[in-house]
Amino acid sequence: MFGSQGLSSVSRGIRMVFALGAGWVCGAAMAVPTIDFGVANGYSGFFFGDVSGAADVEGRLAVGGNLTRGFDVGYRNPYNAAGPTLVVKGNVSLTSEWGGNAGSIYNGPTYNTNTNASIGPSTGAWITAQTAPGQIVYGGSLNAQSWQYGSAVRNASFIDFAAAKTKLGALSTQLAAQTQNGSWSALNSGISLVGDGVSDVQVFNLGNVGNLSNLQLSNVKRGAHIVINSSATQVSFGGQLGGDQVNSTDALALSRDRLVFNLSQASSVSVNSFLNGSVLAPNAAVTGSGHLEGTLIANSLAPSANGSKLELGYEPFVTLSPVPEPDAGALLMAGLGALAFLSRRRRTRA
Repeated sequence: MFGSQGLSSVSRGIRMVFALGAGWVCGAAMAVPTIDFGVANGYSGFFFGDVSGAADVEGRLAVGGNLTRGFDVGYRNPYNAAGPTLVVKGNVSLTSEWGGNAGSIYNGPTYNTNTNASIGPSTGAWITAQTAPGQIVYGGSLNAQSWQYGSAVRNASFIDFAAAKTKLGALSTQLAAQTQNGSWSALNSGISLVGDGVSDVQVFNLGNVGNLSNLQLSNVKRGAHIVINSSATQVSFGGQLGGDQVNSTDALALSRDRLVFNLSQASSVSVNSFLNGSVLAPNAAVTGSGHLEGTLIANSLAPSANGSKLELGYEPFVTLSPVPEPDAGALLMAGLGALAFLSRRRRTRA
């Protein structure tokens, strides 16, 4: 039989197991969802509606509506990249505003080199003379000359854009609901973002702030993913947003492949500076005169009212797949099993 000390020990053990179980349950509830762009991975631009103009798109481009203007796409794709460079569910017209054909569809360099070792085309020796032609997949009509692409395949169902919008919209909603673990404040006509220095996923919730200009990021764990949430319906990026050099020491630039601006409520977005990081804005019409070094996921892309056009760089987003949380029920059962074993040992000794 148990003595009073043995009963007390077992009781404390049971309370400890249930307390730990409650902690595991809370930990699972607070887990950040996987940050995975799914079918949009590997694209510089992924749009659910029409695209009517861009300065150029350095990586791959997917359009769920029509592509009504021509511009260069895919010249910074990785060497010998698989898959089509341009996917358009509707019609493709590689033409200019003034008539005639414009733009070419590429598939990166013809020789093995790291196309992501620099930002922009200026240092890419392959751009003018050693660029491989790319493939177009389209669903409607194709208005282009043979010199503008390598091959073309008609397949309107290559990407299920409706399903992609559902999944990416759900991801945006999930990220918007995350608890902030950093802090932010207005500072010198900009925003200061200060992390906690330890989180693997640093979350900043800016509320209804739509002017995202002159951002300063600090105290973020090296290698952490960063989520910057804004619930504003109209969002504008401008000013200093991490710099435009591949070797920049700015924290925003160093995090460009793991940083996502989540604009879950935005209906319009304007990018008017060099922006480091991806933008997830499933319902937004995007314009701008700047450069986005990341993945842009939005409803549409068009020139600004003054005719200026946005450039989309090549910077693949690093998917975040968190370590699975322990199952609380299984852990509780394991703990109770251990207590039962302890109880049997105490009875044997008695």
